[in-house]
Amino acid sequence: MKQILWIFSMCALLLLVFSACQSEIEVDLPDYQSKLVVEGYIENGKPAMVMLSRSVPFFQHIDMNYIVNNVLVMDAVVTLTSSDGESEQLSFLPSADSPYMFAYMGNIRGKENTRYDLKIEWKGQTYTSTTSILHTFDLDSIGFDQSMELLNDTMKTIRLLLTDDPMETNYYQFFVKVHGKRLHDRLWISTLPVACDDATFSGLSFNFEVLRANPSAFLMPEMTDEEKNEYFRMTYRPGDTVYVKYGLIDYASYQFWSTGGNNAALGQNPFTNPTPTISNIKGENVTGIWCGYACKTETLIYEE
Repeated sequence: MKQILWIFSMCALLLLVFSACQSEIEVDLPDYQSKLVVEGYIENGKPAMVMLSRSVPFFQHIDMNYIVNNVLVMDAVVTLTSSDGESEQLSFLPSADSPYMFAYMGNIRGKENTRYDLKIEWKGQTYTSTTSILHTFDLDSIGFDQSMELLNDTMKTIRLLLTDDPMETNYYQFFVKVHGKRLHDRLWISTLPVACDDATFSGLSFNFEVLRANPSAFLMPEMTDEEKNEYFRMTYRPGDTVYVKYGLIDYASYQFWSTGGNNAALGQNPFTNPTPTISNIKGENVTGIWCGYACKTETLIYEE
């Protein structure tokens, strides 16, 4: 009898514990203050491209109509000035290289070993930034690799070999575009890690595995499972033509991409603390990047 009473008392205690765990709580979210977001790039041989937008609350439902009416900034004055005396005002134009299909575009083409100053005037505020296009370099080798333990032996990664210059502190960034049977990247996709320095291989030859990072998930709700499989893959498959862009960036750009890349990689993990993203844009209530690239591009074809 005592044993039965003990069992009943334990069941009552467990019910009390689990009912307590299911109590509803109300959280008062703080008022959200939107920031100006700057995404600006200039590359050797190419004109500047600057995208301006407003940041949105985390729980905001976003579609193309919302982006056009509430996110894109189309009425700013954007001015580019180079260290060799060239200057121009960028125009808001259609651009297939922009995630939003529009950007502030210029005519001045980027040159190696040149500084570029950016000034943005919008709603009575002025925002400024400076970046440099450094110099290009050559890879020692690049090709498809199958060193990973993959379940499907037709999937491959890309491995490259480069020799770091011991006389410089260098910051590297890599991008890929995949054109395959069912996947055709419109934009350059970052690799993992998003950016790296030469702290561990200064002056040495370094093997780097090029993994395609996850692109934007904006279109994910409209995709089939098969399309998601293709779109979010990190490896390369028979029939793919893969373009690899590689180059040097300056330290301020590296700080942005390394801190921002960590947040992007760990943002789905509730057990990590977010790292502040270090922006190189100066002004009030602003974030983002103005980045110069000294780049070269290689093309790899994965024969079927």
